[in-house]
Amino acid sequence: MGKIRARKTVRQYDVIVIGSGIGGLTSAALLAKAGKSLLVLEAHDRPGGYAHGFKRKKYHFDSGVHLISGCGPGGYNGGQVIYKTLQAIGVLDDIEFININPFSDAHYPGLKLSLPQNINDFITLLSKQFPKEAEGIKSLTELCLQLAEEIALAEEMMTEADYNAVQQLMPALYKYRKSTLAEVATKFITDPKLLAVFSTHWPYLGLPPSQVSFVYWSTMLMGYMVDGSYYCKGGFQQLANTLVKGLEDYKGEIRYRSKVDKIIIEDGRVVGVMVKGQQFNTNTVISNADFKQTVYNMVGEQYFPPRYLQRAKKMQHSLSIFVVYIATNIDIKAMGIAHESFCYQDYDHDKNYSRTQGGDISWISLTVPSLVDPELAPSGEHVMMLTTLLPYQATEQWKQQKPIIMQTMLDIAEKLIPGLKNHLLYIEGGSPDTMQRYTQNHQGSAYGWDVTPAQVGPARIQNQTPIQGLYFAGHWASPGGGVYGVSVSGVQATQKVLAVEKQSQLWAILK
Repeated sequence: MGKIRARKTVRQYDVIVIGSGIGGLTSAALLAKAGKSLLVLEAHDRPGGYAHGFKRKKYHFDSGVHLISGCGPGGYNGGQVIYKTLQAIGVLDDIEFININPFSDAHYPGLKLSLPQNINDFITLLSKQFPKEAEGIKSLTELCLQLAEEIALAEEMMTEADYNAVQQLMPALYKYRKSTLAEVATKFITDPKLLAVFSTHWPYLGLPPSQVSFVYWSTMLMGYMVDGSYYCKGGFQQLANTLVKGLEDYKGEIRYRSKVDKIIIEDGRVVGVMVKGQQFNTNTVISNADFKQTVYNMVGEQYFPPRYLQRAKKMQHSLSIFVVYIATNIDIKAMGIAHESFCYQDYDHDKNYSRTQGGDISWISLTVPSLVDPELAPSGEHVMMLTTLLPYQATEQWKQQKPIIMQTMLDIAEKLIPGLKNHLLYIEGGSPDTMQRYTQNHQGSAYGWDVTPAQVGPARIQNQTPIQGLYFAGHWASPGGGVYGVSVSGVQATQKVLAVEKQSQLWAILK
């Protein structure tokens, strides 16, 4: 009689997190601190998602992140979510953030402005450049701050406030919740050049002023201007590594090269996941992975209500990015180049975006993190990233098109840094196809769903799904994309899992 093979037993976890982007790691670390037995499963060989970094020769590069906000103890009421998370899990001393001020330079034909990390200085700078618009600049910027604070208040109140109370306590949020940046900004300022400068950072959210949510825009702008703009010393991989340290300090686990094949559903609820034929049991899964992969591949659409799927099918995902990674020995510091520069050849951002949608490269952002963190490159050398948005469908031949696109982006950078092409020590390109391959986001989407008024906050896919025990954290879920947005999403998913209604209550519990 043959021997009976014993099944390999796998321990039960309270929570399994799929994916180790910043949203997933935020949830994982906070839940580990809350005492949950926890496992993170990551398909890649390192954590971070779009925040991950990589080394080439003697150079360290960030894959996609340039700046973040919310890392310091001060700022607007209800902000500082990254700082509060790191404080809650006891790792503030394990990471160093470098304050970036001015937080970016804006380059337009015939105009260059260094945008300061202070609301009053920002208003003064723009008012000096556009004196006839001074009153409108002040009112619009202060409205952005009011909105950012009302959004934070809304999360605290929505569970208990009635409709009338919302209108009274959050009038700006109620009034502008369905508005775009352009719709609101043009009520305060009229000069097309000023509108362009005020909207300079639209690529951070992936949509031009006529399409991006004014509410979400306000949170982003005030994040950098009031909560503070920061670079992470050693690169943004360190932020991911520090969150991993936090979850491991509280006995959480993370496994790399562990792509989840299936989320197991029984009787309408989560019971586990499958990885390479091995089952891990849990009643709670937080997916930090791509929405479509989660729903259609890992779970199966038959488990979701038809209305949920119909709504998701109507949602539009964001564009991807193309990045040129450069090492150079040109003296960038002597040229007065900023950590972050936006280089536009046209003041019309809707035209800029339209050209981007058509696969035409007419603008870039240029980031030189070694200016503030010299250890990223050898002495006398710098690392630099040239970034633009591009649709995944821009070409079917990315391998052939990549050198052409890189050359076009170099041509734009050369206008800001004459002689750059003659001082290249290393160059590599990352296309939307590269982004999809490494992050497994649909078509290399940089921000999940587009942050239009119809797709942010309560209008976005929510953190809790119709399936019992299944949650989302990251840029496919509420509130939206960007490092700060996905950090908030991770906190919101944590609140749902722990059944904690208010964010302030969560921080109190985790003290």
